[in-house]
Formats: sequence, structure tokens, C-alpha cells
Amino acid sequence: MDRETKMERRTRRTGLREVLLAAALPLLLGGQAFAPAFAPAFAQAQKPAVDTPGLKRQGFGQWNLICQGPNCAIATHAVRAAIVFGYNAGDGALAMQVRLPTDAPQGRPVALRLHKSGTVLNLRVTDCQKTFCTAAAAIGKTEQVIGLFSKEAGGTLGYQLAQDMQLEVFSLNGFVKAMQELRKTKPKAAPKK
Repeated sequence: MDRETKMERRTRRTGLREVLLAAALPLLLGGQAFAPAFAPAFAQAQKPAVDTPGLKRQGFGQWNLICQGPNCAIATHAVRAAIVFGYNAGDGALAMQVRLPTDAPQGRPVALRLHKSGTVLNLRVTDCQKTFCTAAAAIGKTEQVIGLFSKEAGGTLGYQLAQDMQLEVFSLNGFVKAMQELRKTKPKAAPKK
């Protein structure tokens, strides 16, 4: 058995304990689910790099700024999940979603454990569409999540797929720069009638 395999197994066991513990903790991000209607670029953010007409991508470490016309979002991909930040098409507020495969059961917990601080963010799968399911940060907590992510190098994402527990490591390398660029693309507020 090589050293890497032992390390992977140890990480998986430790991560599973952390995720199960996290599921029992009160929701850091609030108990209310938030499933905003994101801009069109946000829908493209869960997809890997593919040449699409009118779609622009710019990489910042492990994060990508994805713009379709004036609408932009930033995203990083773990193994099967994606973490996405973008502007809500309805009210223009900055929002965060974790996009999961379609076999993630609705109502089940999703935990993000940050490696350096050990902070655990708890979300719930709230909505499933044809190509993905979502878990989102509570309304008004996105800036708090951005502050936590800005101080970290990475984390572990834990969620349930069918009857199996999934643990995926994600990187926050480039997150700060990607977020700075995303903030430059904030949509202009529509004039009130």
C-alpha cells in the first residue's frame, strides 16, 4: 500500500467525521433556504470550460470568472460539485450557491469545512432542476461567507448522493482576485418606474 493511498483514506475518515459533526451543529448560515434566480452566466458556471459563443472566461488560480454578455459569475469545481458566486437577477444582490449532481436528495445537509480555521458552513439542498441541484447561503450571509473564504486556502465539501456520502476538496486559490473582478461587473440597478 503506498503512502498516498493511506493519506487519502485517513483524510476521507477524518472528513467524514467532521461532516457528520457539522450536520449536527446549528446552521451557521441561517435556517432559511435561499434559491435565487441567477443571471444567465450563473447557469453556465457549473459547466467545465467549453467554447460557447458570447461566453467569456478568465481564470484566477482555481476560480473562473464567467461572463455571458453583461452577466457574470465566479465558480470553482470540486469533483462533481461547483461553488458559484453571482448576482441575483431579481434584486441584484450577491449570492452564493453550491451546485450538486441531480441525485442529491432535497432537504439533505451540505457542509463546507474550511481547512485552516476549521469553520463549518452548513447549507441544505433546496432545489433540483434538470441538470443540477442547489444549496445556497442564507439571505444576507453571502458577505460573511466571502470574508471566511478570503482567509482560507481551501476546504472540504460534504454532501449525500443517493445513499453515499461524498467528500470533495476544493481550492480557494485565486478566490480573492476572482471576487474583486466579479464585483467590478455588478449589474446596474434598473430605474424605478
